[in-house]
Amino acid sequence: MVKTPKLSVVVPVYGHFDLARVCISVQSILSQRGVDYEVIVSEQGEYPRFTETQGVKHIFRYHKPKPDLSDFNPGNVRNKAVAFAAGEFVYTNDADVVFLEPHYLAKSVEAIKNNPDRILYRPFMRRLPLDEFSEFERRVQEEGVSKAVSTLNLFQEYIATLNGKPRKIRVFKKDSIYPKTFTAFEEDFQNYVGDEKNKGSEPKFWNENRHCGGNLFRMEQFRNVGGYSEEFINWGCEDSDLQWKFREVYDLQFFPEGLEVMHLDHPKGYFSPDMWARNEEVCSRRMKEGLEKSIENDRRNRLWQPQ
Repeated sequence: MVKTPKLSVVVPVYGHFDLARVCISVQSILSQRGVDYEVIVSEQGEYPRFTETQGVKHIFRYHKPKPDLSDFNPGNVRNKAVAFAAGEFVYTNDADVVFLEPHYLAKSVEAIKNNPDRILYRPFMRRLPLDEFSEFERRVQEEGVSKAVSTLNLFQEYIATLNGKPRKIRVFKKDSIYPKTFTAFEEDFQNYVGDEKNKGSEPKFWNENRHCGGNLFRMEQFRNVGGYSEEFINWGCEDSDLQWKFREVYDLQFFPEGLEVMHLDHPKGYFSPDMWARNEEVCSRRMKEGLEKSIENDRRNRLWQPQ
């Protein structure tokens, strides 16, 4: 008899996103301890690129992006993964995120298992600088992801480094639903302010110090709100939209402060100001239409239901 996992971990992959980062992220999940889980990699692109890996379910959906716009559907690729999930709980991750401790998932499930209304979102997230990724990848290949993570220096706020060398970081704070903190490495900040054309492309240069795509919820809660909206394209807003629905219906809380993740920084060539503006308009329209209408529309996306 096959044992049903307690937790399903969903990892979306689009187009030509760097497989090295995907593999490290998946290895990080597979190194977790203390809870029964399954890993589902849901891929969207012109052909499957993710290498079949023991202990990982791999789902592929064909999509050829438009020549002038990387119009992948982030809600659809996640809904499809959850539709095939078997766990009572679901954790949505991203393919560039690494867990910083081996019981991260177990402690997260423990934090909500006795509260049927509780949902966790947006754990604190450190950043591994882009120029340190190659060395981190080498350590993962030679020593394994757990050992590589144990060598990280977490002394400086907001980031993780391999050599402990201090980095100059710009910090920007604003209130939007909750007090938010955004950071940019000095070189990225100078690139941003050095060209007026960068106005409208702030997400390429600034990063929130929380993992916006990190959610832990019960399968039943996800179904009750209709899953992810599939109106958004490429990147951004699909997570905040789902969290808006969760906030209105359930007890949405941040992950406990002691549970952190790490972002493997990478170039953001996929970002489009026009795409971002379009997604913002969709998000605004849905909120004006109201919660019930949005959930009704999302329930037409049958992928989030059990297969």
